[in-house]
Amino acid sequence: MAQPPPPRRHLPSSAIASFIDRERIDKLLARWVPEAADRAFVLRCVLDEGPAHHRGANFVLLSLLGQLLDAAKASPESQGPSVPVPMRLPPHIDVGEDGFYPLSFPRKVLERLAPAGSAAQEAMIDCLTDGPPQHSLANAAMLCLISALLERSGGGAP
Repeated sequence: MAQPPPPRRHLPSSAIASFIDRERIDKLLARWVPEAADRAFVLRCVLDEGPAHHRGANFVLLSLLGQLLDAAKASPESQGPSVPVPMRLPPHIDVGEDGFYPLSFPRKVLERLAPAGSAAQEAMIDCLTDGPPQHSLANAAMLCLISALLERSGGGAP
């Protein structure tokens, strides 16, 4: 018989902010976003915007993937075509075509799941890049890390 879930606890935002180490994520993302100003913008979107639990989760997941990357001595390689992450602007401030964030992810990593250019892969890209920046940019950063880890492990080819 399944046990009921534990009661939800509400953590204050300050408790979550207390464990977020911006410098760690800044150093990690420097491999993919070399310009300090661009990286500061990405960091703000991933670690400072949106609900506190998303900011905390982004830090935890990126930090752990970064530890794996360091342990594997992996680094970003030439990963072929990349997928830019579009800025989704609300209609009331839309000034034409959306721009793109200064972080993209390698398309090649998705070829492990669906053929390049297929409807399935395009749908995956849409899922990964849609939504607020704390989601889409965290997804892109995690895909960069996962791709480098797969390359290092010899599992880079689909």
